[in-house]
Amino acid sequence: MNTIDTTFLRGIAVVALTLGLTACTGDASPPTSSSSGSSGGGTELEDPQKDCPEGDICMKPPAEGFQVSTLGDEIAPGQDVEYCEVVELPGTKDDVYHVDQFEVAMTAHSHHLIVVAAIPGSATEAAMTVGDKKKCFTPDVYGGEIMAVTGSQLPYHSEGYPAGVGKVFHGGQKLVFDYHYYNSSSKPVTARGAVNFHVTKPEDVTRIAHSFGFYNFDIKTPPQTTKSFEAECSFSHDVMVHKVTRHTHQWGRDFSVAYAGGAKDGEHIWTSPHYEETDHVFVEPVLMPKGTGFRFSCEFENDTAKTLKFGVTAADEMCILFGTWFSPVEGAVEEEQGCRLY
Repeated sequence: MNTIDTTFLRGIAVVALTLGLTACTGDASPPTSSSSGSSGGGTELEDPQKDCPEGDICMKPPAEGFQVSTLGDEIAPGQDVEYCEVVELPGTKDDVYHVDQFEVAMTAHSHHLIVVAAIPGSATEAAMTVGDKKKCFTPDVYGGEIMAVTGSQLPYHSEGYPAGVGKVFHGGQKLVFDYHYYNSSSKPVTARGAVNFHVTKPEDVTRIAHSFGFYNFDIKTPPQTTKSFEAECSFSHDVMVHKVTRHTHQWGRDFSVAYAGGAKDGEHIWTSPHYEETDHVFVEPVLMPKGTGFRFSCEFENDTAKTLKFGVTAADEMCILFGTWFSPVEGAVEEEQGCRLY
């Protein structure tokens, strides 16, 4: 029988902190057809990585805000590796940044970039040294006292929020850039990532954006078969949902989402026919009362000689519904949202 855990997920489930993830194909470079523009709120932006030389970051810092980036590494041909690198925000702890939009840029051959920030003053922050880099599987290698920043798997991705919604950071706050690269080419490639923080006025951010992850770990797909797996998860308190995002790898086919519970139970929301079509932004944020949630199904076409299972490498699969939420009531007590099914 499946079990549901609605507490904040550690370990592999920290991937739920990411926003706008897509899947890796194993080709020489990720797709760019949906890599520009803003996901939700924010200003529509051009894709600076479209004609960027391989190995370079061509994204310029924002006019209002700043850019942080990794030192990166060289990835050998055929290497499938994930690193966590510590960087920090500019300024001092007295500097407060209200952010309503992010941009992410990465060099080719990236499977994903996940960016989290340590809670100021926490033991996690104390364990982090700027410039430190180590192999990892999730960005909580220095501890679990972290908050979501952003993430992507496309060479370029922009992430905006509805009016009045955003995130708050402090100068000197330490970040972890978790970058996973699979170099399918015949020559070494440069692994580098950068994030633009678009800063706005304090009065423009009255509610904090959060992320949820609904995970279905029970997705064993035998060789040379096509199978579909359904899961259902609910929220532990009232939330406003701005966006939902599918996450599978290259064997993922149809991914469908419907409401679960409440007056809209069973009502279809969105079907993504391909793993590169990842985001559904609601025209207006949707109120999801406590106890309601989403029902989602993942279909896989396994054309390999092995059983596909949930895993962290590019040769594995995943079935995850991510989303962005904020509180419907300003100043309300907020709990992390997420669930996992086995």
